[in-house]
Amino acid sequence: MSDPSPAAWQVVLTDTDRRAIGVRLAGDLAGGGLLVVGVFLSVWRPDQPQVAAFVQALAALTVGLPVLARGLPALVSLRPRHTTDQLVSLAVLAACAQGAFVTATLVPLVLDLGRLFEERTSLGAQAAIAGLRRLEAREAVRVTDGVEARVAVAALAVGDTIRVRPGQVIPVDGTVRSGHGAVDQAPITGESRPEDVGPDRPVFSGTLNVSGLLDVEVTGLAGQTVLGRVAALLREVAEARPAWVRSLERLGAGYVPVVLSVAATTLFFTESAERAITVLVVAAPTALVVAGPAAMVAALTVAARRDMLLKRADFLEAAIGVDTLVIDKTGTLTSGQLVVTGVVPAAGRTEEAVMQVAATCGHGSLHPVSRAVVAAAQQRELSFDVPTDVTELAGLGTEARVDGRVFRLGRVDWLRSLGVALPETVDGTGVSVDGEWCGAVHLHDTIRPGAAEALASLREAGLERVVLVTGDRRAEAQRVAGVLGIDAVVAEVLPEDKLTIVREEQARGGRVLMVGDGVNDALALSQADVGVALGARVNDIALGGADVALLSDDPRRIPELLRLARATRTTVWQNLGLGMGLVVVLVVLAAQGRITPLVGALVHDLSAVLVVVNAARLLRLAPRRLPEAELPSREGGSLGPTPAAQP
Repeated sequence: MSDPSPAAWQVVLTDTDRRAIGVRLAGDLAGGGLLVVGVFLSVWRPDQPQVAAFVQALAALTVGLPVLARGLPALVSLRPRHTTDQLVSLAVLAACAQGAFVTATLVPLVLDLGRLFEERTSLGAQAAIAGLRRLEAREAVRVTDGVEARVAVAALAVGDTIRVRPGQVIPVDGTVRSGHGAVDQAPITGESRPEDVGPDRPVFSGTLNVSGLLDVEVTGLAGQTVLGRVAALLREVAEARPAWVRSLERLGAGYVPVVLSVAATTLFFTESAERAITVLVVAAPTALVVAGPAAMVAALTVAARRDMLLKRADFLEAAIGVDTLVIDKTGTLTSGQLVVTGVVPAAGRTEEAVMQVAATCGHGSLHPVSRAVVAAAQQRELSFDVPTDVTELAGLGTEARVDGRVFRLGRVDWLRSLGVALPETVDGTGVSVDGEWCGAVHLHDTIRPGAAEALASLREAGLERVVLVTGDRRAEAQRVAGVLGIDAVVAEVLPEDKLTIVREEQARGGRVLMVGDGVNDALALSQADVGVALGARVNDIALGGADVALLSDDPRRIPELLRLARATRTTVWQNLGLGMGLVVVLVVLAAQGRITPLVGALVHDLSAVLVVVNAARLLRLAPRRLPEAELPSREGGSLGPTPAAQP
């Protein structure tokens, strides 16, 4: 899994944006390269320090000019702005005054790279919207008085009838007027298997017609569709989210005048320009500027080792206080694939015989139930007949013929309507041969290995409430919640309903961690205090709405993420305290004349090194491993048979 596809970002970034980013990156790379050359010359030719100093000064000029252009005017502005640029400008000027060109280069270089990272991640919501547009169909087949005509979706009107064939994306929201079929609604509702639809059943834009010919009456166009409302609400959420103001920015508004006042006071009372310059040198906030970025670089390195893509630098602060988990089911807590969990044979039949009949019916069918029973039969190494004729009845089941015999796999009420004598109470998908009841097959979506451990670890980390939110059936959602000990279940919801639930939890005073993987989760991921997209196949839209993408399917990565966030924030505050403490001590010593500008510059650079070393301790952060005996079974067999899914 990679970052959102290049096509999505090309939609978001204009040519001007790309050129501006290219120029900034070229300047940063050129400055960094010159600095490397200058340091190399100082070591290789120590007899020519002027040449090395010139190259290092050129590096500082290349990287520092943009910052100085913003920061110096801001120093004399009546309105506080570009606070960080003021601090960095002060650091660059003070470092250059002492010939510390390495420091003068590194400070603005770290700053600009951090800003590029933040600006890149701010495009997430826009990329998500671009991904939504790629889901939408561009054309539709309109039926007027029985005559088909291919038209642009924009030309449709509410009340029109469109025809959707198997394999086509449904272009608008509508109601089925004739035909039966199976529609894959997972991108919108999160349903783990295609939904059987027939007359008077609603269908949604962006979903896929798996089987059956459908005539659909249009009920929603453009922004009126569920998919359109997702895009509109995603824009609203992105614009409504307030910008995080970093602690350094809050501190910086008063830091610059305080430093200048201390330097001026030192000059006034001591009449020593050397002491005043030393105050400026040691007070330059190098350590403060790199405190956050150094910790973030270390955190990003740790995250990359664990298949975590951190898309927002400020998620770390938000992740600390989360106390409510809102989590999707399909593809997040469960695998999204049906498996056979049990077989109940009729009297005189064996499980193997029932599976052979079911696999015969499923052979040649693409329905998820058919694929599941065929896979189960193959896993049991059972042989089964290859049918000469297979008929798939949308919403009912599958009928296969072998040497004149009729095999059926499908809904219990369908088999009963055909005269099959069934027990009074039957759970599961029914199987019959020549009108005789053979038994039932139980199927369900499997819970991911590690899901229970992940939720237990999150509760240990301080999460007080867990809410399962899904577009899947209520019975299936309650089954999963019962197995995992989840506090509340909200099932059969649409994307905007998930957004509403997150907002309701926040209105109750909760700080929400939202975990999901699909289009139907994008809104909730954007609204949550921390949004986490889970899964190696997570789509662009969910990724655009999330703050973090866990590229592994293992849900135990979620508590690891919170541990990393807490460790990173602790490190940032340690760095800020270390940097500020050293500045205060050095300023006092400089004002008293106990250190020279050269010594002050050396000790000042040492403080920045200490901050980086402290941040590097994050690299030793080890993941929490579970003993092999505690790892859950990958077959999910411990859940046992449950009420079955039916074709």
